[in-house]
Amino acid sequence: MPIGQVLVCGDGLAARMTLAALARQLPPSTAIAWVRAGEQDASDLFYGNVTGPSSYALNLSAGVDERQVILDSATAFSWGTRYASWGAGRSWMQSFALPFPVMDGVQFHQYLGLAGAGGIDPFVAGLQAARRGVFVHPPRAAANGTPHPLSRAEYGYQFDPGDYARLFAVAGRVERVAGSLASVAVAEGRITGVTLDDGSIVTADLYVDVSGPEARLLSAVSHDTRDGRGIAIAARDLPADDQAPMRTVRATPQGWESDTPLKGRTRRTIVGAPGVIDGPQATLGRRSRAWVGNGVAIGQAAGVIEPLTPAPMLLLERDIERLLTLLPVSADHKVESAEYNRRFAEDHDHAALFQKAFFAADDLPDGPYWQAEQADAVPEKLARKLTMFERRGVLVAYDLEPFHPEDWLILHLGMGRRQALHDRLAARADRAQVARFLSNMAREIEQGVATLPPARVYRMQFEDYLRKAAL
Repeated sequence: MPIGQVLVCGDGLAARMTLAALARQLPPSTAIAWVRAGEQDASDLFYGNVTGPSSYALNLSAGVDERQVILDSATAFSWGTRYASWGAGRSWMQSFALPFPVMDGVQFHQYLGLAGAGGIDPFVAGLQAARRGVFVHPPRAAANGTPHPLSRAEYGYQFDPGDYARLFAVAGRVERVAGSLASVAVAEGRITGVTLDDGSIVTADLYVDVSGPEARLLSAVSHDTRDGRGIAIAARDLPADDQAPMRTVRATPQGWESDTPLKGRTRRTIVGAPGVIDGPQATLGRRSRAWVGNGVAIGQAAGVIEPLTPAPMLLLERDIERLLTLLPVSADHKVESAEYNRRFAEDHDHAALFQKAFFAADDLPDGPYWQAEQADAVPEKLARKLTMFERRGVLVAYDLEPFHPEDWLILHLGMGRRQALHDRLAARADRAQVARFLSNMAREIEQGVATLPPARVYRMQFEDYLRKAAL
């Protein structure tokens, strides 16, 4: 028999997104209840301020369309993140992008060195648009039917976690249980019920833990701890309204700080070592299992990752999608939990590889934050990625990584990594022809981006369009 009752326990961004998705996707025969577990505004800061392109589809599956995102929140469009002074003055733009073209069976970047191109920047439309502070929704074709220069660009959102959470209204079918979580009853490795602060007991077939890093449900059924380093975070808003479509991250002796333009303000976030930064603290890392017995953890209840990249939101979205895909159809959850835990571990570990690659350099700042990070060993999978790229320009990829080969390519080049050898198959191409192709591609992107409006102007025009369309 399918599960009849799902209990979601927690508050904040993960709870709201999970509740909205479950209410939208589960059949009416499945009851959904919601129990709060204390305020999570502080821990929600660790979700960061930028999403990836996948947020558009996840939001739709939860009943939130882009009209609501733009009209009902301070969320802004984003081409990605600029990393500034990341060791020895290193700076680059980590832009979202669709896969680069493959020419004659050879990956795009293999031709750059052979053709004497200075780097990949001129060939990334979103990157060029971000530098100019302009934005439009990427068109797929020009007026004459040919591919538009921005057709390979992708965008995400820049957001304030509290503001973003309010977009995910709790549906009427969700039973809001009065009171908040007091304790969890467990027997034979399964949750048998939760007791509220008024003494009442609530039971369910499946318990969803969205209570943040404390993981109040999973901690009761599994004595599992995260073993990563500790970080602290602080955030404040600055007056501004340029709505530049990129976040800027700067390395500092204490750690790093970011400025994220939103509608009407800029969110400044500071991350560093506990005791150095005065703010909420968290231990990085993941649980060995996110689904134990009849309890499944979502978001920070399963694992915490530093908001240096869109990784925290990517992993939260994947947790929700994975839960919807693997909702149990019987009282025995062993098959579903095993697959959930496999995918969860791979997603989190692969996202952590991408983050770790930012620190694979010898010229980064010194200080408690940086020393703690450098003390962590480079994982074997990451070492293989770095070695293969620096040796032959090979982009080693593992199954269904949250960050794609184009993300890794931009990161490698931004960090100053260069390949010693090139794909021998690239030598078959006529160098003059390749040079012309690259020159034309860069020129078309430059010309296309030059005509775009400032992001703030486009936002105003888009808002006017959405309001008129709703009449």
